[in-house]
Amino acid sequence: MNEELLTLCQVQKIDTEIMGNEKKRILAPQRIEEMQKEVAQTKDRFAKEKEVIEELEKERRKKEQELETEKTKIMKVEAKLHEVKTNKEYQAILKETETARAENEKIEEDIISLMERTEELKKDYQSGMKELSNREKDVQEEVGELEKEIETVDGAVEKLRRERERLLAEVSPDLKERYNILIEKRGGIAVVNVKNGTCLGCFMNIPPQLFIEVMKKSEALTCPSCNRILCYEEEEE
Repeated sequence: MNEELLTLCQVQKIDTEIMGNEKKRILAPQRIEEMQKEVAQTKDRFAKEKEVIEELEKERRKKEQELETEKTKIMKVEAKLHEVKTNKEYQAILKETETARAENEKIEEDIISLMERTEELKKDYQSGMKELSNREKDVQEEVGELEKEIETVDGAVEKLRRERERLLAEVSPDLKERYNILIEKRGGIAVVNVKNGTCLGCFMNIPPQLFIEVMKKSEALTCPSCNRILCYEEEEE
């Protein structure tokens, strides 16, 4: 087995792990920001819902005061019934009180409607606030885990880079340069396995004879299609 080829296979695994860690380092802060934004938006929504509830309660109190004022007026008007001297005056007072009572009934209906709507919104608000509280706890825990992950990623990447450089020092300068160029041009994947005569980098078939040579692992051979270095490894069953 070609030792340099084996070394490059190991380096590729390290580079893949480095890429995975660097992806975590990028995605973790984004995830934290997304969750914090989600919680903030939910809080804003519930703050607006609370404002609506407060406005409805304010309107209900206003209606109740209006109703009490109108009831007092009716009582004063009805008190005049004993003072009227003509039937015309009597009928006028009756009409006035009937009109006022009808208006009061409308106000009472409005009050009931406002109370029902307020109670419904309060139930939704309280339920939502409970869910928000639980979500905030979950977010706090997840943020804590992600922050720990970010802290460990830097150390892990630094350790992997040192191991990478140590291994690449065992490879000839030409092969090392070739590997690094492929890493840059092929999305971080320079060494790939071959399965059933297919390059697992570009998923193109390679010539049968080349596949036989690759399986021997005697030299660093490349895929005719994507130029990646081919390193045959039997898959574990």
